[in-house]
Amino acid sequence: MKSGKHLILLAIVVVILASGCLFKPPAEVRFSVDKTSVYPGGIFHIIVTVNNTGKVGLTGATLILGNENFQILQEPTFPSVLKVGQTVQLVWVIQAPSKPGIYNLQVSLELRDELKRTWTGFYGHFRITVTTESNVPTKIKLTPEAPRVIMGGRSFTLKLVVENDYDQPVKVERIDISLLQGMRIIRSPSLPQTIEPEGKLLLFYNVSAPYSYRKGFVSVILHYSIGTSLKSVVASFDVEVIWRPWEVGRKSLQRAYGDYYSLIQENTLVDRYWEEKFNSSSSFNRTFFRAFGVAIIGNASSEYDAALRLYRWVEASYNTTDNTTTVDPDRIFRRNSLSPVEKQLLITALLRSINVPARVVSLFNGSDCTMDPLTEFYTNDGWYLIDTKHGFIGRLDEYLASPYFPKVYQIVSTKGYRVVVQNPGGHPHSHVDVTTDFTSNLDSRIYNVLVERIHPHLRSKLDLVLSGMNGNERLYALFLLSSAPPDELNTLLSTRNADDIQKTIKALYEFYWDVPWKDDFRFYWRILAGG
Repeated sequence: MKSGKHLILLAIVVVILASGCLFKPPAEVRFSVDKTSVYPGGIFHIIVTVNNTGKVGLTGATLILGNENFQILQEPTFPSVLKVGQTVQLVWVIQAPSKPGIYNLQVSLELRDELKRTWTGFYGHFRITVTTESNVPTKIKLTPEAPRVIMGGRSFTLKLVVENDYDQPVKVERIDISLLQGMRIIRSPSLPQTIEPEGKLLLFYNVSAPYSYRKGFVSVILHYSIGTSLKSVVASFDVEVIWRPWEVGRKSLQRAYGDYYSLIQENTLVDRYWEEKFNSSSSFNRTFFRAFGVAIIGNASSEYDAALRLYRWVEASYNTTDNTTTVDPDRIFRRNSLSPVEKQLLITALLRSINVPARVVSLFNGSDCTMDPLTEFYTNDGWYLIDTKHGFIGRLDEYLASPYFPKVYQIVSTKGYRVVVQNPGGHPHSHVDVTTDFTSNLDSRIYNVLVERIHPHLRSKLDLVLSGMNGNERLYALFLLSSAPPDELNTLLSTRNADDIQKTIKALYEFYWDVPWKDDFRFYWRILAGG
């Protein structure tokens, strides 16, 4: 009888192994570096080629360095979905140690798929020499030339100088350029092209910059053939894109902001219901506010930078009171003490005056739309929020992953409140419902912010903590973890067992899910961290 069971078990194992269900990796991964000899503190590149050979799409890749002397300066952008059968080449910009020596560098890659699974087991190993001596010259020299500072919305010329030190012709087959987000190649040279021995090839690309702030490295991968061999060389250069909407004209603003351009022109801040409740007008003198706004922001390099300076100026210039008495920005500006609501109105008026699309967002309970207002301002990277009551400024998704959103979510999901945008008009409640902007795809949006906050080697630990959780239980876990200060979150994941963390979260969920939550969700985080 036992032997029969053993035979059946063996047969099942053979079938599973044959089908590759247990051990077949979801991708073929190849690692390479563009150089093995680097100046102290210099940069080099790790190139990872990922071929999706699995059964579902891949959605992300994390490179983990096994030597803390090396630092990742810039990660590549992974495709939204790398479909089955597709291949992508990813380039990480790495900074070498400042101390000369010979270093062993082991790297590992973690892949995530559409089913939210994490795959590990992909490794590369390199021996990197850090030396002050002249590095071994390459036979193909690639030198990019471009402006280091570019104004948003404009185009620039990227010149590539390719020199051939081989004693035979080299054919430039293909060039891949990893641009900063929002950059676009408008014109490029035709390839392939041949370079004679000791010859030089000049290639010119016309590239447009986005209407957004950007700072980072542009990487160029040149693929060439010599004889029957195919080779490649990589070069990077740093670039900064500055976007100052207060310095550009109407046409540029319309191209930059599209439908949201109208927010810049609107001089009234809130619904008529607000104006009737506080017996005041919310319209403001744009010219007056612009003079002050431009003086406050100085040489800010982006909408976010300008908003941060305005927020800090308001906090430093006014005392705080709980009593809201007016929605008139001109009167608010001249006071010594402001309520958080009045601060939101003042910041919104200042942002609009410097050509940043801004609006007031609040909660609506069916009769009152003045509850818990925030300021939203728009950029090409999406909406940002300012919450003066809690001292928060950041991306909308960062707000969803803050200690202050869970309470809002509970009110909206259990009491039927709506999140609305103030839209001045004839009707007292002419606001627009934007609840779905705050509640759709919450799981993935909060998870993605969490992944940005934790150390790369802890991402698989996070997945273990969340595994087996679904629906409200998983959402509660995400609220808990995202309310933590990043350093405390990393400490917890580093020192506590994943199963223990999960059990504690489940116990907190059972006890607290159905009771009114605290305004600051860090209250529950402290229970988790201490327990």
